[in-house]
Amino acid sequence: MSIIQRAIGPRCVLGESPLWDDRTDHLLWVDIDGKQVHRWSWDTEQVISLTLEDRPGSIALTPDPNTLVLASEHRIGLLHLDGSIDWKITLPIPHASVRLNDGRVSTAGDFWVGSMHVPAKDRLFISTIYRVHPDWTWEPAIIDVGVANALVSTPAGMHWADTLHGTCWIFNEASTAPTVSGTGEPHVTFAAVGLGGGPDGACIDSQDHVWVACVHGGALACFDAAGHLVERIDLPVRRPTCPVFGGPDLRTLFLTTIGGGGNYPVFDDEPDAGRVLMLDVNRQGTPEHIFSPIG
Repeated sequence: MSIIQRAIGPRCVLGESPLWDDRTDHLLWVDIDGKQVHRWSWDTEQVISLTLEDRPGSIALTPDPNTLVLASEHRIGLLHLDGSIDWKITLPIPHASVRLNDGRVSTAGDFWVGSMHVPAKDRLFISTIYRVHPDWTWEPAIIDVGVANALVSTPAGMHWADTLHGTCWIFNEASTAPTVSGTGEPHVTFAAVGLGGGPDGACIDSQDHVWVACVHGGALACFDAAGHLVERIDLPVRRPTCPVFGGPDLRTLFLTTIGGGGNYPVFDDEPDAGRVLMLDVNRQGTPEHIFSPIG
């Protein structure tokens, strides 16, 4: 039986930030350049889509299943699934070419969100990863980032990657001063383990293994806590973006992908590119952490 079961949902330009809400058995994800948020029901397979004015970089769960944290362009707020948004923070990002990108809630309940310059091919290290607290105060955690990705909370700290460096790190969450991107001891360097492309989104399983999408590398990689490559799954798409475990037993791995359009090429030999792939990797995930806003 194939590891890849099937594809679901509409074809996105740039699918990203999948979340599994185990309270409602729904998968949620964004189409960044398509300016949409999608919600898929496990029970009915119905997809409900919201169209936004700006590019949604990432989303996160809150105590209300009908309200999400939304990071979009330079702002962070609460997206209600009726389509209304309560903006809470406008970050002082000095570059119009930089937008918010990957984001994840930590075990401590903070929302970590990174940014990136568009287009990434310019290789400008002018972006930042921010830590946002439930009272909406925030601070920069990592500076001089190229493309912030692979944010996921692990027992050792916040896992993150700079796609342009091709490297993943673990950030000590007790740190108060910002860390400069590209410094410190790498957790994983793609070139060193023979992976193509670069690290994009990530998730963690119940064994504390980190699963990382290899964007432009056509693969999904699994690393243990020591950074050893324990599994590689080749995919029928060149540009996987982010995995998450879901389904009622958290044993289905959902994987968002880039479909193309706009600034991205469309490949005719990838009929499911842009859709969400469902995989059986014989692992179980962990429930998503929830951001509980104060005010």
